[in-house]
This record gives sequence, C-alpha cells and structure tokens, in this order.
Amino acid sequence: MMSQDNRLLPMSSAIERSLDRPLSDIAQSKPYPTSGSEPISIRDYLFVVLKRKWLILSLVLAITSLMTIQMFRQPSIYEAETTIRIEPKPKSVLQTKELTINSGTDPSFWGTQLKLLSNQILARQVVLTLDLQHNPDFFGGQSQGGVFSSLRRIFARDKKAATGPAASEPAIVSESQMKEQQLTPTQLVQLEPYEDTIIGNETVEPITGTNLVTIKYRHTNPELAQKIANTLAEVFVNNNLERATLGSNRAEDLLANKVAELQTSIKHDQEVQLNFAREHNLSLTIDAAKDLDAIKLATLSGQLLTAQNDRKEKQAIYEAAVKSTDRYSIPDVQASERIEKLRERISQLKEKRDALLVIYTPEWPEVKKIESQIKPLEVELEKAPQEVLASMKARYEAAVSRENMLRQSYDAQHNTTSQQTRWQLEMQAMTQQLETNKQYLNTLLQRQRELEVTRGDRPNEVSISTPSRLPKAPIGPARMRNIALAFIVALFAGIGLAFLLDFLDDTVKSPDDVDRYIHLPALALIPAREDLPKIGSLGQGANESTALALTGDVRSPIAESYRHLRTSLLLSSAGQPPKTILVTSSQPSEGKTTTAVNTAFMLAQTGAEVLIIDCDLRRPRLHAHFEVPNSGGLTNLLSGDANVDQYIQTYQRQPNLKVLTSGPVPPNPAELLGSDEMRRLLAQLSTKFAHIIVDSPPTISFTDASILSTMVDGVVLVVHGGRSSRAVVRRAKQQLIDVGAHIFGVVLNNVKLDKQHDYYYVGYYSNYYYASPNDDADSPEEGTGAQSQGSGG
Repeated sequence: MMSQDNRLLPMSSAIERSLDRPLSDIAQSKPYPTSGSEPISIRDYLFVVLKRKWLILSLVLAITSLMTIQMFRQPSIYEAETTIRIEPKPKSVLQTKELTINSGTDPSFWGTQLKLLSNQILARQVVLTLDLQHNPDFFGGQSQGGVFSSLRRIFARDKKAATGPAASEPAIVSESQMKEQQLTPTQLVQLEPYEDTIIGNETVEPITGTNLVTIKYRHTNPELAQKIANTLAEVFVNNNLERATLGSNRAEDLLANKVAELQTSIKHDQEVQLNFAREHNLSLTIDAAKDLDAIKLATLSGQLLTAQNDRKEKQAIYEAAVKSTDRYSIPDVQASERIEKLRERISQLKEKRDALLVIYTPEWPEVKKIESQIKPLEVELEKAPQEVLASMKARYEAAVSRENMLRQSYDAQHNTTSQQTRWQLEMQAMTQQLETNKQYLNTLLQRQRELEVTRGDRPNEVSISTPSRLPKAPIGPARMRNIALAFIVALFAGIGLAFLLDFLDDTVKSPDDVDRYIHLPALALIPAREDLPKIGSLGQGANESTALALTGDVRSPIAESYRHLRTSLLLSSAGQPPKTILVTSSQPSEGKTTTAVNTAFMLAQTGAEVLIIDCDLRRPRLHAHFEVPNSGGLTNLLSGDANVDQYIQTYQRQPNLKVLTSGPVPPNPAELLGSDEMRRLLAQLSTKFAHIIVDSPPTISFTDASILSTMVDGVVLVVHGGRSSRAVVRRAKQQLIDVGAHIFGVVLNNVKLDKQHDYYYVGYYSNYYYASPNDDADSPEEGTGAQSQGSGG
C-alpha cells in the first residue's frame, strides 16, 4: 500500500511531504477524481451504482409504474383521413394588339389554403353542422376511468370499433347562415372549447408533388372521427364555392361605389384647399425658409433664457444668504468695503483701548471715550449685513421683473408664429390627404379592371378526392414506447442521482480517501463493530460498555486491526520506535479514546511497559474504560504533587499497562497542559516506560491537542469513517502542522465494511480464524501458531 511506503520514510521526509504544499491547496477540497491519484476504473463506477442500487431501483420502479398507469389511463385514439383536391386559380390574361400580360401565381396561395383548413370559423361550422355541443361522446371519451380502470386496460386488448348503419348526412351550415343567425356572445363562449378541440386534434398535410391535401382527425370514437374528418372537407369545399360565386359580384359593386365616392371626395378636397390658401394668403407649396416672425421668436427665446439663468443665479444667492445663520459668512457681506472699514475701525479702537487698560482702569476718561466710540460702530456693523441682504433682494426682484417682461413678449410673439405654423400644417395635411386619396383611387381602378378581365364562369377549385373510411385500429397512444422511454430516463436519472450523492459525500470512507484528500499515511482501518460476526468472548474484565471489549477476542478482525496499528506505529519513525504518542481527532465522538485504549493494550501485549495518560481534562473517560477510580491523577501532578507513583494505576488484565487518569477537572485545562510541569512530567515518565499514549481532546474544538503535540514524538489522528468531513480533517491536520507537530498518520475508525471496496475483509478473517474444528483437526500446531502470531502482532 502507498500508506505503508510513506510510513517507512524518515521523519524529515514525512514533514517535508506535508509542508511542501501551500495552505490553499491543503484547505481546498479536491475534485473527484484527483490528478495524481489512481485512475478511476469501471469497477469504481460499478461500486457507486451497487452502493445505491435500492435508490436506483426504487426510482425506476416508481417512475415506470406511474408512467404505465398514466399511459393506460389514456383511451385509445383513432384517426380518420379525408383527401381533398385544391386546384390553383387560373392565370389572368390581358391581351391587346401589341401586348399580352399573364398574371403570375400567388406565392401565398397554398399557405392560405392550409391556414383556412385549421381556421376557427371552419371549426365552428363543423360544430354547428354536426351539433357537437349536444353530443356527449365528443368530450366523454377523452378520459376514461381511474387507476383501477387503467390497470384493467393494461391486461386487456383494445376492442375494435363496432360498425353501425350509416346516418343521414346533416345539412352544412354555411358562412352566410352563421351571419344570419347572429350568435350571442354567450353562445360563442360556449362553442370555444369545441372549436379548440377540433383545431387541436386536426392535422392538415399536403401531399408533396400533387394538389392533394389530407385532413386527419383523431378521436377516441372512430365513428365520430370519421364524421368530423368528412365534415371538415365538405364545409371547406362549400365555403370555397360560396366565396367564388358571391364574392366577385359583391366585390365589383363595392369597388364601383368606392371609386365614385373617392372621385367626389378628391374634387371637394381640391376646392377646400384652394379656398383655404386664398383666405390665409398662403402658397400651395410650403416654403421652408424662416420668416421674420420666426427670427423674432428665436431672439426673444434667447433673451428669455438668459433672463431666466440670471434670475435663477440671483435667486440662489439670495436664498442661500437668507438661510445662512452667520450673516458675515455671506460672500456679498464679506465683499462689502463699508463693512470691512467698520471692522478695521473697531479693531483699531479696541487695540487702543486694550493698550490703555494695561496702564489705567476701565473708569479712566480716555478709556470711556473709546468705549463710547466703539458701541455706535458695532451697532452700525450689526445693521450692515441687513442692508446687503436688502440690496441682494432688490437685484433679485429686478431680475424677476425683467424675466416676466421678456416672457410676456415671447408669449405674444409665440402665439403669432404658432398661428402661422398651424395654418401651414393644415395646408400640408390637406395636400397629403389629397395625394393619398388619389393613390387609393388608382389602386381601386386597377382592381376594377382586373375584375372585368377575370369576369366569367369560375369553377370551384376545391373538391373531395377520397372520403374518410371508418378507422379499424387505434394509432395511439404509444404506450410501450413511452413506458420504455420512462424506464430508460428513470434508470439514467437514478444512476445520475447516485453519482451526485456520491460526489456530494464529503466524508472520509476508505484508506484511499485518506491518501487522496488528507495526504497522510493510513496507519490502520478499524471496522465497525456491528459489521462483524458475533463470535468469541469479550474476555475477563471487559464488558460491552468499555473500549477494551473490542479486542476481547484476540482472533477478531478488530483485534487484528489494532495489532496492525501497533505495527504501523512501531515502524513510524526511523531509528527507534516512538515513546510518546498523542492520540487525537478532528472533532468529538470519532473514537480517539477507544483507539488510545486499545493501542496501549496492544503495545503492552509485546511485553513493554506502557502508560496511558488521560489528558482530556474537559471530558475525562479513561477511568471508565479501565474501571479504575479517578479521585486523583494528572491534574494533581501538574498542580505541584511530586509523588508520581501514587497516581499511576495498574490494569489488572495486563500488568504491563499502567493508567494515569485525569484527576479532578480543572477550570483551566489548556494552561495546565501547556505548563513546564507537563513537559517535565512527560520527560520523567519517558525514563520509566517504553511507550506513553496520551489521550487528548479534539483538535478543532480546543487547543489542548495542539499544545500537547509539541511535547510528544508524534500524533495519531483518528477519523470516523463515513462521517468525518474531509475539510474538517484537513483543517485539523493543518492546525497540528502549523505548531510543528509530527503526524504519524490517520487511523480510519468505525468503517462500514459493507460500503467499502474491501468486501473480502470480514470474510477473510472469519474464514482464517473461525474455521470449523474439523478443518483444524489435522494440524493443531498450525492453528496454535497462527493464534500466537496474531496475538503477538
């Protein structure tokens, strides 16, 4: 394994391997798959699908079942087809002695005919002709039954339509008859659903290379489908014939009347235009040059704009001066020479008074005389800003008066100019209206000549070529195709959802994830207890609630995993095995205490003197696992008690294993663990024990683990398989690296083996250690050797 190779590297190489990458790379989650990792194989994709096979199967079953029920809820659909023939209109020919003119074909002819076949008026005529608004079968067969009816239809075949005696053909309701009937708005609203249904179920398709057009209509009743298809063709033929016979004469009459009206109107408009020009002394042609009134208006407009700007400027200055609380800060007040002179005079008198006050008292006649001169000047200075404001107001009012005077002049000139402009615009409108009527008259005269040329017998260009037959077999719905399509879509959606959930799963689940995302060696993989076979005993002194219960059976896969962890730790540093080992995790409830207890137990099985210290001073639990009292311990030693042997307790099942509990919980755990006493205590204990296992709080939650990591040979980071987030584990790793800690590797704890690639794990160990007595009867020595070897690690 890659993790085994990394563990055999020297300490400096392992540290460089962790520190040669930037912090942003360590903190950022890498995409899946990552570059540099093992390539993703088909087996990995298959594993993702098999891991969530029940989700995929449930989704496929639900969607396919719903689609099946929905498809068989829909009734069978029959399609009737009628073919009609549409002949293009004959070309119009105008022949004289010198010239022959042929009118070309209308390029929009076929598009118009196809649109008329799906017209709302045509559908209304069909509804009234067949009296569909009183036929319950028209809407009754569109949806049949509920879920149970759909299930019965799944296992039953569609019955063929029964053929009955042909009914008499109804009388066709023409367009003129509809106009004569004058349907009310309520009746029109009631007919709209029938019209929309006919248009929606109708299909009009021209046959390429011919003048034939097929009219197809779909309905759940084959007889009704046949009737509607034939009636659509008959109504369309009748409408075309009616328009061909009635439309031409009516058009000629309308054209003649319209031509006469236009000629009279044009003559009258010409007389009105001439009289209007004479009355207002205007020319029939509009002169674009500016006249004197326009020049005057432009001059007044410029003067008015200048007056408005001057008034706005004086108004803004005056209003700002009125709103100012300090009158002397007004620019005009500051610029006043009179105020400046008053200030200078007052300043001079005050300087003279101050000079006399140095020698004399305020009662001195000369001082009083100066005081009497200052007071009138101050009063005058106080009134000066008001006079400036009054002057500013006068200038502002003069600007307003000038603006009003210019506005009156501008309005008067504007009225004069506007009147002249209105007359010119009226003259121009008369000319445009006259030209429009002349063009319209020319168009009508041209159309009248065309009608005269094409006058004569006009045969009906539309006829029914092939009436519809009664449909025998349904054409839809495509149940099997839609069900198969739903099955395929649901299958791919389920697989996609499985891969999405796997992509969103940010937890560490396998040793490959540890190497790929955490970039640390995987020291051991501890399987979950509930995933293992219930074989073997717990051993003496261990119960179900303690961590030592996991290794009570020396042949269990969990015990073998901890022996593998022991071997990895002994080989984790070059030169000699580590003495002090800190066991921590990124967050609570990841199994760090259980790992520390069983690691210490396994190291003690080698015959070495091992001490386990409970440094989790916030939530101590070591005494509960070893079932020893916690009246005194580490906190007593760190508080000044030098009798170390008094607080070290021996585990009865393993005399080589000693326990140092936490003692009373202190109010300041971090200060105690980071003190020099803790460092000296570890140095003292290192001379007595071959290995010291330190159990600490989680790294992310508290700083205790970071403090202790600087005092030990290395750190073991416990990660809960399938629950711990990669980002949290990377953050815990970086936090330890930042303080200079040496991380031996990661212990992947409580791994769900049935969700990993190592499917053989449980079966291998179960078959190796728990073989039946008959299998080992012939070679007892081999079984004993295997067991002793497993115990020794």
